[in-house]
Amino acid sequence: MKWTALLVLVACHGGEKQHASHTAMRTGTVTRGDLGVREVMTGELRAPSAVDFVAPRTEMWKIAIRWMVEDGAMVKAGDRVLEFDNSTVTADLEQKRLALLDAESTFRSAKDLEAIETANKQNLLEQHEVAYEKATLRADVPEDLLAKREIQERQLEKKRMEAEVKKAKADVLSDRLASSLDLSVKQIELDKARHAIQVADQTIKQLTLVAPRDGVVLVQEHPWEGHKYHIGDSVQPGWAVVSMPDLAQEMEIYSELSDVDDGRIDVGEVGTCVLDAYPDDPISCTVAGITPVARIKGQNSLRRAFDVKLSLEKGKSKDRLRVGMSVKIVMVKAGAKAALLVPRGARLASSVKLGACDAQHCIVESGLHESDTVVIGGGE
Repeated sequence: MKWTALLVLVACHGGEKQHASHTAMRTGTVTRGDLGVREVMTGELRAPSAVDFVAPRTEMWKIAIRWMVEDGAMVKAGDRVLEFDNSTVTADLEQKRLALLDAESTFRSAKDLEAIETANKQNLLEQHEVAYEKATLRADVPEDLLAKREIQERQLEKKRMEAEVKKAKADVLSDRLASSLDLSVKQIELDKARHAIQVADQTIKQLTLVAPRDGVVLVQEHPWEGHKYHIGDSVQPGWAVVSMPDLAQEMEIYSELSDVDDGRIDVGEVGTCVLDAYPDDPISCTVAGITPVARIKGQNSLRRAFDVKLSLEKGKSKDRLRVGMSVKIVMVKAGAKAALLVPRGARLASSVKLGACDAQHCIVESGLHESDTVVIGGGE
């Protein structure tokens, strides 16, 4: 068995430095074996379903958070949870109320004026109808009782009164149509003013959100800033600011896989999840889903990642699981088979070429043979 020259310390695959200055020297052997590939991620516990409290749609589009409960606070049903700034809506509401009063006054005035004009037109029509009746009676007197000229004048008067009646009837009908159209327009304006008040009142109510049930409230993360929401932050409609998770369901783990590691894990793979709070109690976990598209992480970030969801072994340590707990996820996949392996930390000649490593070994690509002895650690 031959000894290998001691010149270079075996480097880890991720670039870690091995400090062996004060480590006792020991030996190891180059062997053949399988090298597993580990994918390590971090994540956090979440409930699979939750009630989200989202920013409502308003005329201002963006609205500011005026107040919210502390992250992790327990609330009762009906308790105030989140409140947005309503100063702009409140100020605008006063203007809308003044506009409503003006619309109501305009509508009443138009309605009163329409009633007066209609009465005048109707009165004029009635006068012409009376005159027409009189002219008809005068024209119906037997011709042998009147002079021929008188008869002609009475017939002409009758026709003139008949024309006046028709004109008056047309004026009444036209006035009714015009008045009806004008009132319809003013009614629409009045309805719009009333609706604006209702919308403003409803918006003010929507700006204060209360808990639908007892539970814990969690503050969500700003999608652009990379931090949890603060009082004073501006939000857009539909953004979830806080949520109430359903703690009755089994917890899940949400993590991220960098787009450069695409394909390193697959749905259905089983790994080990370790809660940072309980490092000595690992839990089996399974990849339940991976988003098909890598999303940008932050408004100005160039980093993209796939969202990964993992399910935990059912019933395992459920009493200790809390939403938001951080988790280390280790997925081990079969790597090189029957590869030539050297212990990590071995001091090797510069001519030795190494490949991938795991926590204990590195693959030897050239410069060593099976059963060679190497020195691990030792002073420089």
